[in-house]
Amino acid sequence: MPQDTADSASGPDRPRWLGYAQLAAILAAIVVALYFARAPDRVERGATAAATTGSDKPAVRVVRPSPKAYTFTARVTGTVTLERKTRVVSQVVGRVVWVSPDFTNGGTIRANEAFIRIDPAEFEIRVRAAEMSVRAAEASLQIQKALAREGAEKFAQANPGAEIPERVRRVSPIARAEARLGRSQAALALARLQLARTTISLPYDSRVVRSDVEVGELVGPAEKVGRASVLGVVYRPGGLQVRAPVEPKDLKRFAPMVGRAARIATWSGTFDAEVVRVSSVVAARTRLASMFLNFAETTPPDTLPAPGTFAEITVTGPTRDKAFVLPEAAARDRDSVWVVRKGALTSLTPKSLGRTADGWIVEPFDAGEGVVVGVVAKAREGMQVTARAFRSPE
Repeated sequence: MPQDTADSASGPDRPRWLGYAQLAAILAAIVVALYFARAPDRVERGATAAATTGSDKPAVRVVRPSPKAYTFTARVTGTVTLERKTRVVSQVVGRVVWVSPDFTNGGTIRANEAFIRIDPAEFEIRVRAAEMSVRAAEASLQIQKALAREGAEKFAQANPGAEIPERVRRVSPIARAEARLGRSQAALALARLQLARTTISLPYDSRVVRSDVEVGELVGPAEKVGRASVLGVVYRPGGLQVRAPVEPKDLKRFAPMVGRAARIATWSGTFDAEVVRVSSVVAARTRLASMFLNFAETTPPDTLPAPGTFAEITVTGPTRDKAFVLPEAAARDRDSVWVVRKGALTSLTPKSLGRTADGWIVEPFDAGEGVVVGVVAKAREGMQVTARAFRSPE
């Protein structure tokens, strides 16, 4: 007798086509989703333009420049350098007996201020000896002159009207005595000079780079003491200069560059300066020239920056009595601009005077209703537009 089972109670098997139908539905949903995901956004520009202009004429932003005096400036960066350094040496051989506390790295030495003294005892003795030699030579000369006068008087009495011969006038002995006196005076002057050289000073204000001398050291010229001859290194404030790269176009626009006033800003302060020379060649890698600036002579030496200091330089250039200053956004291809005249675009190429941080400097021209700033879609000569004033952001 047949028995009922669970399979017979579940009904017939599910058809296979139902699974394929579900797979097809899933694929169709994916395709639709990809289609809408890649479709471009729709932007209703017509409504915006209409709200903006109220007509078919597109609105353009313009500036209305007015001619004014403009002074060009060049802003560059550079480095404080040393044009010259001075090595301090002693011209006489002797022991150092005193060194100024200012003669140390970073110190300042005033003009004609002694900062090293060498034992003068030996040189003072030489001066006294030379003085004695001068006195002896003077006495010898006076004796010869006295003998010459006495001999001349006796000869005149014995030979009235006769010419007194040179022998009687003691011409040769007197000349030799005068020569001895001259040599003695020269020796005295040399001894005094050597004594003066035991005190070392400089005829100008200077700053100390390094000091290599101590009390008790034997110093003197290099041929006498060798390497110990260099007592230190100093530099004159006038030897400080600032070297900065400069573009050839700025040299042309600022010609002549030499003599231009400048301001130098460093961490230690701001200083007046002047361009004193320009390099005769340009750097091989950067293709830039170099200009050199000196600090004003009235600047206190103690306030000047140290060599190697970074500097920002502003050079004052020529002044144009009349010029337009345009925003860079006004420039088109080949430095032309769009000008609005009688409601239509007109292309114009002004004469460029240069570009600075203030904008594009050009010679004045007829700007009509304004110079267009920014990009105008599908702009063309004679295109009708509506000009609206442009205000640059503060």
